[in-house]
Amino acid sequence: MKKKTKAIFLISFLIIFALGAGAILGAVTWIIQDSPDITDYKGSSEATMIYDAEGELLTKLFKENRVYVPLERIPEDLKNAIIAIEDTKFYVHHGIDFWGIGRAMINNIIKGDLTDQGASTITQQLARNAFLSLDKTYLRKIQEVYLAIQFERLYTKSEILEMYLNEIFLGHSAYGVETASLQYFGKSVEDLTLAESALIAGLPQSPNNYSPLRNPELAIKRRNVVLDRMYELDYITEAERDQAKNAELNLDTAEEEEKENIAHYFILYVRDQLIDRFGASLVYNGGLKVHTTLDPKMQRLAETTIKNKIKNGFIPSFQSRGSQNLQPQLSLVSLDVNSGAVRAMVGGRGTDQFNRAYQAVRQPGSAFKPFVYSTALIEGGYTTGTIINDLPMLASDSNKGDKLSIWPRNYGDRYRGLINVNTALTNSVNVAAVKLIKDVGVKSVIDFTEKLGISTFTKSDGHSDHYSLALGGLNRGVTPIEMAAAYSVFANKGIYTEPHAITKVYDKHENLIYEAEPKSKMVMSQADSYLIKSMLKSVVDNGTGRRAQMDRDVGGKTGTTNDYTDAWFVGFTSQIATSVWIGEDTRRSMEYDVKTVGSGEAAQIWGDYMRAAVKDMPIINFQMPDNIIEVDVDPYTGLLSNEYSPRIDVLPYKKGTEPTEKESLHGPVETIRVDRQSGLLATADCPADQIEERHYIRKSGIRIGPAQKSFREVNSAKDSEDLVKGTYTIAAGEPVQQIDQEYGIPKMQRNGDPRYETKPTRSCNIHSGGGSSIPFLNNDSQSESESEPDSGGGSESESEEEEDESPFNSIFDIFGND
Repeated sequence: MKKKTKAIFLISFLIIFALGAGAILGAVTWIIQDSPDITDYKGSSEATMIYDAEGELLTKLFKENRVYVPLERIPEDLKNAIIAIEDTKFYVHHGIDFWGIGRAMINNIIKGDLTDQGASTITQQLARNAFLSLDKTYLRKIQEVYLAIQFERLYTKSEILEMYLNEIFLGHSAYGVETASLQYFGKSVEDLTLAESALIAGLPQSPNNYSPLRNPELAIKRRNVVLDRMYELDYITEAERDQAKNAELNLDTAEEEEKENIAHYFILYVRDQLIDRFGASLVYNGGLKVHTTLDPKMQRLAETTIKNKIKNGFIPSFQSRGSQNLQPQLSLVSLDVNSGAVRAMVGGRGTDQFNRAYQAVRQPGSAFKPFVYSTALIEGGYTTGTIINDLPMLASDSNKGDKLSIWPRNYGDRYRGLINVNTALTNSVNVAAVKLIKDVGVKSVIDFTEKLGISTFTKSDGHSDHYSLALGGLNRGVTPIEMAAAYSVFANKGIYTEPHAITKVYDKHENLIYEAEPKSKMVMSQADSYLIKSMLKSVVDNGTGRRAQMDRDVGGKTGTTNDYTDAWFVGFTSQIATSVWIGEDTRRSMEYDVKTVGSGEAAQIWGDYMRAAVKDMPIINFQMPDNIIEVDVDPYTGLLSNEYSPRIDVLPYKKGTEPTEKESLHGPVETIRVDRQSGLLATADCPADQIEERHYIRKSGIRIGPAQKSFREVNSAKDSEDLVKGTYTIAAGEPVQQIDQEYGIPKMQRNGDPRYETKPTRSCNIHSGGGSSIPFLNNDSQSESESEPDSGGGSESESEEEEDESPFNSIFDIFGND
């Protein structure tokens, strides 16, 4: 009976043992199968490093802030310190310290917590940090032991130590010894002293508690524990230990923090381009080395200029409804005109994630006009001296009666009469721009502008009657970076080069995986680009862009939209093109109580920044091509000047397009006293305050300026603010056109030429006897009419800076009679 009982007990024990062993083996097998494959492991995620054009670190992009360094660059003191404090038997065990595990289990049993302590070797820590969670469970511990054995089987001790030193978390945002060295001491790991190495080696046990930034006294105590342990293991001498224990912390984090605050929006731009090309995972984990085009000096100047303008109130600051950011916002982009490299970028006045330099699509106002003028030069047969009649025109031929209106309206409702193309762009004349686009066609303008890199047109922009396009009235708008690139074409002899911010990208193994090859193409001839460049230089020298002047040739154009929602200045030197935009994110008007912000402010910011940015660059003025000649022309006929021409414009022409005939309009001038009310020859009976001297060309009898006419609509069906009104200012020597007294529309001859006022042949008799019923010929009022913003697609608030030209200068001064 006893034998039978023993047999049953033995069989039962074997069955239970087999089941238990099977369960344990199955569990271990499952844990092992669920463990990650480490066959190809070469380190965890690394931070992507972004450098400026001078090779200085701008910032890092990372999921874990880690910079991988090979073992040979890590000081022996740091390697020894880590081994001394973390795993003294590192070089002799096979991944697991069984004696250490035994001691830990005894301590855990005594404490009543079986997961309180582990006895992790460096290899186990590497396995845990690289692949496992930090949960204190036996399942995780079994996986850790298994992976540690696999690491020891697949890799050498040196490889394991290198991986560990680059893997471990060392406080704040630092992963790996290189990042920790930069974070705490502002230098590379290879330059660490013994004391600094010991401090870093003491961090893995409790990085936050031992952080020298948070607890400097505790960090020093921990450092000294490491030094004592190194001395006990004969890694250092007693003298070396004592000297290191007496060393100051000498923390240096200022440089790293400062670099993080530079070029915020440029870094966003680079980041987005990297993600588009390589994907977010590689960008944030792959340890890329990214070399960019950013000029740190120009970037600092751009940021400082804008900050100063905000600080001194030149740009006001308001908290607008619907936006958490202060308004108005600003953007500045600088490009190298030859290479297309982005040299500076400011995408806002803060550090938000919306980069207005390339994400804000805004109305360009009159900054769009150079594209219309360029198309006219290239395709329309226009020259810089072609004459345009700057007088009102009907918005539509079908407008009749109460619906009659003129469009576009010039800024201040001021009209100049006969002007050449150069003068029209210099003074940002709306009427001239619309007449040009009506002549050359909307499609032609869009086709050319797209060649300049503007990519934001919509289908509705291309409608054949979309003439407001000439004034910057786009359906969506343009971006500051594309505007800078488009203007670069004018500076770069007609060649468009795609803007780019990244020059080279290397992977973490130093393999070149990307190199910029920006596309370049000639979109206009060198001669045509010089003509538009010359006219844009005139804008800065004599027109609306005076605030951008500097000690070298500058071309550029202002732009202010209706209601002052957007303000621009886009300009260039021979080396740099820069666009400045100002506007509210919510597209509200920038008419504030303290001031109205327009393109004058944009031009001022542009000038202050660019004068400093190009200060040390060689002065390279605009070079005239061989097939361009300069010609003295009369500004009112477009023909060669004669000895009587009241003013001479020296304008560039492509050879073969210049005028060859001398003008015959001007000749000897006579001055006649005229009764202003009747327009007839004044007599002794005319009131003295009604008599004025008018100037006529003796041969033709055509009246010439200076003079001024006002026109004002009379229409009871319209509100007063909707009535057509304006001023026609006739410059000295310009023939005076007959205009409609209500709408200012010029009266035309049958051949399409303007009708000019001529010398009266009869004497005024309405002031003699009982008066006369002779009809008035003209109503040349000298009173100033009211000025109001342009109601077309773009206005030029900066025109108020133009010098007021008195229309009644001495006629002898005008013609320079000797």
